[in-house]
Amino acid sequence: MGTGGARLGAGRPAYRAKAGQLCRVSVTDWHRQGKIQSDCAFTWRWLANGEQVAGMTVQVSAGALLKFVYRFSDDPDPAGSSTLIRLVKTRCHFGGWRFWFECPECGNRAGVIYLRFRRFACRICQKVAYSSQSEDAHDRTWRKAQRIEARLGPHWKRPKGMTHKTHSRLTGRLVAFEMMRDELLERMAGPYLRQMGLTE
Repeated sequence: MGTGGARLGAGRPAYRAKAGQLCRVSVTDWHRQGKIQSDCAFTWRWLANGEQVAGMTVQVSAGALLKFVYRFSDDPDPAGSSTLIRLVKTRCHFGGWRFWFECPECGNRAGVIYLRFRRFACRICQKVAYSSQSEDAHDRTWRKAQRIEARLGPHWKRPKGMTHKTHSRLTGRLVAFEMMRDELLERMAGPYLRQMGLTE
């Protein structure tokens, strides 16, 4: 019996699509926007670079059943595809209800379902990974730093309304991230530099 690379595809992890690359719908967003109401219908669309890549009509029945009629912009079939998604709700600890999609593939509750392979299903069934799951330490520091920089003005300036204490805390974290990146880069490049005789 072969081992290691002797088997086709042995040792190669299966590709997992990233959540940010797919069309997705969030039941929480729809509930907050007041779209989930009995006997109503609404349209939904997905954009990429300002252009529509897919769209659908959602019909909400009194039996907590959603009918999705969806079509990609490059779909040769003008009728598109359709599927039924059941709504489930659970009681919250502090009152009210929380809505979920029932995954049509596995039947589990999901707050978000993804459109992949022309069908809707939960993240597990669609083999979808979050972008952060494939990041290394260097990428994580960049992502966290970019999130902080988005809250600041150009060149890390304190925006209007932000306290000096908050600004100092955020810029301190940015400096720490820069130091972490330098250390990671030195750790990664060190062996190669020593091998080339450029450092001791």
